Amino acid sequence: MIFSAVKYKILFFSVVLMVFTVACRTSKNTNIPVSPESADFYKKYSEILGVELTGKEDKKFIEAIAGWIGTPYLYGGTTKKGVDCSGFVKAIYNDVYNMSLYRTANDIVKNCKMIDKKDLKTGDLIFFKIKSDKVTHVGIYLNNGKFIHASSSKGVIVSNLKDAYFTKYYYSGGRIIKKMK
Repeated sequence: MIFSAVKYKILFFSVVLMVFTVACRTSKNTNIPVSPESADFYKKYSEILGVELTGKEDKKFIEAIAGWIGTPYLYGGTTKKGVDCSGFVKAIYNDVYNMSLYRTANDIVKNCKMIDKKDLKTGDLIFFKIKSDKVTHVGIYLNNGKFIHASSSKGVIVSNLKDAYFTKYYYSGGRIIKKMK
């Protein structure tokens, strides 16, 4: 009789353990893109941009920014023949979201709600005050500390916020809240 009670307890705990193990194995991972085409898209653009994409980013936005990589810098430029930092940001938001932003980096701040660096999400803007008391440079945040911008020396490139230069001049993050009137 005692042996029988021990047997039932072991059987009961074995069943509970089996159910728990199966339930854990079948839980969905929501960070993995659903379709192979989607996975291929994000893998391709992660490589092009040099940043790990999560699979939740707006595909049209990702394609648009990647299409500007290597565009030469041109002060006052607004096209793929030559562009400056604010011209690049303005063009992306106009082309992808049909949003009209102010033209200069210092004025684009007016289109945004300022946010902490720790709260940055893909598509947020990042502002720099380079040797000035006003905003002189703007870029678009990607992920994992990386952002895309029009560098005056290298054209449109992806850079890292952790680089000493950008750490020194970083001013704020911004999330677009309104279009230019």
